Amino acid sequence: MTYRDVHVHNVSRDTEVAVTCKIAQGLRERVLGLHLLPRLQPGEGLLLPGATTIDTTFMGYPIDLVFLDRSRRVTRVVPDLVPWRMVVRTFGGRDCLELPAGAAAASGTVAGDVLAFEDLPSP
Repeated sequence: MTYRDVHVHNVSRDTEVAVTCKIAQGLRERVLGLHLLPRLQPGEGLLLPGATTIDTTFMGYPIDLVFLDRSRRVTRVVPDLVPWRMVVRTFGGRDCLELPAGAAAASGTVAGDVLAFEDLPSP
């Protein structure tokens, strides 16, 4: 599997969004998203480049979705999306950050905020 690890910081609010976030780089990883990974733990996230529609079919737990435009500005936050739901065509969004349920609220992340992604050292 092809991922890059980053730290996610909400620049607008000076809060931490994810200590460790995987960026899905391969097609399979982007299409299947969290279905390929263990359950997200607090402080974790998954960024899906190019994802404007998210499907939680077969997921076993709720997640937060944070949609971002090209400049990493938040265009939409979908909190506590439960399994077996779909968010279709988020306009203005280019990428989707998936987080454990409650993480967006805990960091104060709302539409209009700007997020920064900082590479983590390779293990």
